[in-house]
Amino acid sequence: ETTKKKLHLIEPWVTYGIPSKNIINDLIRRRGHGKIDGKRIPLSDNVVVEKALSDETDGAVICVDDMVHELHTVGSEFKKVNSFLWTFQLTSLSTKFQKEKLNYKDGGEYGDRGEEIDDLIIKML
Repeated sequence: ETTKKKLHLIEPWVTYGIPSKNIINDLIRRRGHGKIDGKRIPLSDNVVVEKALSDETDGAVICVDDMVHELHTVGSEFKKVNSFLWTFQLTSLSTKFQKEKLNYKDGGEYGDRGEEIDDLIIKML
């Protein structure tokens, strides 16, 4: 409930929603990078994930599929996986007017999209 109140406060400046498991998978495989020793390392294969997370998660997360599962289900290792991931860099689709003025309900990009966030992420990949 507290998180919803905080999201409502920043709604004019952000867009958010609940992505599907397939979208999470696409994001990680296409744009995923991990933080290793403060450096941004592409998640080119499962070896990177295994080296970084297998000891920290006691072998629960050893591949990209395990990361996707933890993120989608908000599993027991969610916080560790989330901390390991670098922020995704996506392209902007908005004009200056849309960025400054329009809420999602009014045809803009901001606000709660719910499950419709998948469509926006696909456009931005």
